[in-house]
Amino acid sequence: MKRYKLYVLFLIPFTILALLNCNLLNLGKKLEKEIPKLMEKANIPGLSMAVIRDGEIFWSGSFGVRNRETNESVDENTIFEAASLTKTITAAAALKLVEHGELDLDKSLAEYLPYPKLAGDERYKKITARHVLTHTTGLPNWGNRLIREPGELYAYSGEGFLYLGRTIAKITGMSLEKFAKKEIFGPLGMSRTSYVWKNIYAENISAGHDRHGFASQRGRATEPNGGASLLTTALDYATFLCSIMNNQVLEQKTINMMLTPHVRVTKRRDPEHKLDEYVSWGFGWGIQPGKKENGFWHWGDNGELRAYTVSYRERKEGLVFFANSENLFLIAEPLISLVLDDPQHAFNWLTYKRYGDPEWTALMTLEKTFLEEGEKAGLDKMEEMKSQSPDILKITNLNDIAQYLASKDKTEEAASIFKWAIDSDPKSVIAWAGLGRLYLEMGKNIESLECLQMAQTLDPENSFAKMCIPWVKEVIQAEEKPVLIPERLLKKYAGDYGPRRVYLREDTLFYKRDGRKEYKLMPLTQDTFTLVGYGVFRLRFVLDKNGNVTKATGIYLGGRTDESLRDKIK
Repeated sequence: MKRYKLYVLFLIPFTILALLNCNLLNLGKKLEKEIPKLMEKANIPGLSMAVIRDGEIFWSGSFGVRNRETNESVDENTIFEAASLTKTITAAAALKLVEHGELDLDKSLAEYLPYPKLAGDERYKKITARHVLTHTTGLPNWGNRLIREPGELYAYSGEGFLYLGRTIAKITGMSLEKFAKKEIFGPLGMSRTSYVWKNIYAENISAGHDRHGFASQRGRATEPNGGASLLTTALDYATFLCSIMNNQVLEQKTINMMLTPHVRVTKRRDPEHKLDEYVSWGFGWGIQPGKKENGFWHWGDNGELRAYTVSYRERKEGLVFFANSENLFLIAEPLISLVLDDPQHAFNWLTYKRYGDPEWTALMTLEKTFLEEGEKAGLDKMEEMKSQSPDILKITNLNDIAQYLASKDKTEEAASIFKWAIDSDPKSVIAWAGLGRLYLEMGKNIESLECLQMAQTLDPENSFAKMCIPWVKEVIQAEEKPVLIPERLLKKYAGDYGPRRVYLREDTLFYKRDGRKEYKLMPLTQDTFTLVGYGVFRLRFVLDKNGNVTKATGIYLGGRTDESLRDKIK
């Protein structure tokens, strides 16, 4: 009898281990079976995912194609845009400097590196690394103006992380890319991760796909953006997650600080800035309550390429997935539930549509009608929906559809939607402003100004109209009184600037970006040009003290800017 008991006791650990291995094996099989079904439902061409157990990558899977036009398969080495998951790496880089004693979380970033984009507002000198890491800088997501006092309130900001990344570069004397490679990517073996484009990625990088599955090529970042430019794989990023669970790269006390809730977030799109019941923010990470411990999470949204990650440090479990589709978040929750049974409060805060939502289904049907059958069929469908489900045709939904159609060169169809909305409600500020923006994109500047002025008449405090009207007037003035630029200066501007190309033809500059169409450049000043036929973007050339052109700065309606260094002249 004793021998039998000993034998049973001896077998118990192995039995438990066998059961655990069986469960893990079953999970892998379940994921391989269910993920393609979810992808098909949401029209997602390609997806890559990694799952962590016991602080190690226990399963990874790649599904579908990286580009529907070429039908090339996604594999474990396929590069995806990390979008805002970039911020978690930048946060780790900043905290590494804190450990080195080179960055003070509560010291003004301006003392390390002035930020010329914000020089017109002295309040920016109050911004600290702590503010950036907790999204309390007072900056918008992207732009060159403060929308509130630093430290006052949570407001998600990529611009803050762009500034922090440049500050890291200033402190270290090396680019953010080189510093991250030295301190994070290299030690962890993240060989297919970078803040900037590498030519080798062209062999296996995912294209983006919109909500109807149309593929598009992406831009190639030549300069690190601490808020958005990371390129990586699911396996590489999962390796980074494991480092957090296992106290690698950063010290345990630093990771404790990073994953501590520091601020309560405000509800998204809530004009009263009410605090969310569940979601907080740590240093670079969203924090949400799980079944027994807090989870740390983040989402990435570069439009047609999206990502999500969530992990639980104490039990050393987590996951990350990347998809080449605008539709990823339709299925993100059911995808996570295949692996984790913790509540995912973040999705209520993010407010993305879920698969099967009747409003989303109806709007996609309407959008598809405009795309495939044209303006008349689309308007007929709107009238039909108005009689059956009028609430679906709210102006925010119509504005979204119109913008999408415009992005597919269906500008007349887009304009017809705004006109229909105005006929239905002549006092709709959003409809007038939306039509004004559309006309600006089309190069119809007089019509754009008239619509924007109507929006401002209806709502004198409308911030969009306030911002756009001076912008449009500058273009109209340049059309009426052309700015003359010496030929020698035009020749200086012509050249390659990373993904941007500027060339001179018959005394006129033309602009083309990788994978996009050509535009004529019309000067607004001696160094700033608007794109004829696409009025929501401008290009400014920057010269050094010797008069040499060093870079081109893209200026977007709304204030966001990006820079492309001039390629070396061979």
